[in-house]
Formats: sequence, C-alpha cells, structure tokens
Amino acid sequence: MLILLLHTLVEGIVGLLFLFYPNAGDLIPGFGQAEGPSAELLMNMYGLSALLLAALSLIAYFSRANRVLLLTISGTLAVFHFAMAIIQALGNPDHRAMLTHFILGIFMAGLYVQERRKAWTDVSK
Repeated sequence: MLILLLHTLVEGIVGLLFLFYPNAGDLIPGFGQAEGPSAELLMNMYGLSALLLAALSLIAYFSRANRVLLLTISGTLAVFHFAMAIIQALGNPDHRAMLTHFILGIFMAGLYVQERRKAWTDVSK
C-alpha cells in the first residue's frame, strides 16, 4: 500500500510543478526547451492530469478496505503507466521518463496482482 502514497507524492509534485512553475519543462527528462502559449497550455494540461492521478492513488489508499475500488484504480494506473512507457519509448530519445512510467506500472501491476490474490483466497475459503 505504500506504493499508493509514493505514487501520490510523485504525481502530486510533478502536477504542481507543471501547473505553477514556469520552467518545469527544464526539470522533466526529455521535455525539451518548449516555449510559447502552446507549450504552457500543454504543461498545464499535463499538470492537471498528474494531479488527477495523484488523487486517484490517494483515494485508493484511503479506501483500501474496498477491494473492488482498489483493484479498479490500481489496474487502471498500471495500464496508464505501461501505455505511457510505450509512448515515451517510441517518441522520447531520453529514456528516463519511460523508465519512471515503466517502474510505476510494475508497482501498480504488483499491487493489483497482490489484491487479486487476496480476493481469490477469500473466495476459496
């Protein structure tokens, strides 16, 4: 369950940086030196998306007794991070962002499998 708090922290920091720090693109691997209103809009959209992901993992953490909700959120986050890793691998020459999403995907998939096993064990008893 600690991965949910770590995920909240990482996504929350990235989201706040992209929303409120004008030079956040310089801090994120592979984001480049984008400038102008389009880049600013993209950064704000990415920041809001990251905050949504942080909120989802925080909701899952506080609702961890609700196995269906925990499975839904952890599975969704795993798929999202694996998809982002694929997109980053194909389009970003700097692979640090891809590795970050891939590792987060592995941790979320691990949480999903762990909770799924608990559900299978509870049913068989």
